[in-house]
Amino acid sequence: MSEIDDFINDHEVVICLGAGGVGKTTTAAALAIRAAQIGRRVVVLTIDPARRLADAMGLSGEFGNEPVLVPGPWKGRLWAAMLDSKETLDDLVISNAPDQKQADSILANKLYVNISSTLGGTQEYMASERLLQLHIDPQFDLVVLDTPPSKHAFDFLDSPGRLNRFFDHPLYRSVLMPRKGVLRAVNLATQQAFKTIGQVVGASLVTDAVEFFAAFDGMDEGFAERASETAQLLQAEVTGYAVVTSPRVEALSESKWIISRLGKRRIKPSVVLVNRRHLFSNNPDLKPSSPEAQNLADLVKLSDSEAAGIAEFNKDFNFELVEIPEQAIPVADLSGLDLFS
Repeated sequence: MSEIDDFINDHEVVICLGAGGVGKTTTAAALAIRAAQIGRRVVVLTIDPARRLADAMGLSGEFGNEPVLVPGPWKGRLWAAMLDSKETLDDLVISNAPDQKQADSILANKLYVNISSTLGGTQEYMASERLLQLHIDPQFDLVVLDTPPSKHAFDFLDSPGRLNRFFDHPLYRSVLMPRKGVLRAVNLATQQAFKTIGQVVGASLVTDAVEFFAAFDGMDEGFAERASETAQLLQAEVTGYAVVTSPRVEALSESKWIISRLGKRRIKPSVVLVNRRHLFSNNPDLKPSSPEAQNLADLVKLSDSEAAGIAEFNKDFNFELVEIPEQAIPVADLSGLDLFS
């Protein structure tokens, strides 16, 4: 498919967006395989914790944050990785801390452990951070990212800006931001506020928070700078967006919403892929009364219905759609992921 090859060759980052259940993770892997076939050094990063993709790629044992080389008959090279939010955040802390002592202090802090493991939004921000890490790694010339389903995908796109807004927030700057290693929370009113908060949530939590921000002294600029770099990458010309959908009415409707939300960010998808498409046409050689002919007629009716729905979806956009046929059997190996040859 020349349009897929052009899309792959024109970008250094490919971000796959789509509703849940449309085969987005599989399609991201298929795009990465095609990139390796035409000579790119590509890594596909998935946030899907299921083992299905790893099994299909023949990856046994540990499959996590560090890219694993996937052997195959291609001109280029292919790696695969699965996001580990905590490991990514730990690496970010270590790389921004002025020394190992300060890094160890943060990594051991109870509040940090809770934030890195459970706080909402951490995964989305760490996905954007990991994307930047892989993009600047000279080992790869293309990163393919499989994002969460629609709503959380936009949490991912917004996450760098949210972090910078946090560091710019007056509460952080006036109350929590360290100055010369000592919190600004020294006046009587602030002390009373912390005392009141401690009575509600527990003094130990407040102590952990104070110690966390004290240990964080001087590192906010590094975090903010990384967030700005990631935000720029998400808007850069080297980054291409692929919207993955299916012929289902619900999926097409959600894809419209995705494309509209991207438009508000001045982003236009480079390609829209319609996965699991039923492509059938009548066979004049079959006897009209045969069971095979009746089955085919039902499939042709389904195919025509899908075509009408896709045309209605696309009338507002006029994309050159890439249709991926429904697979007869579930993807179970690398051959099943070869969708674009």
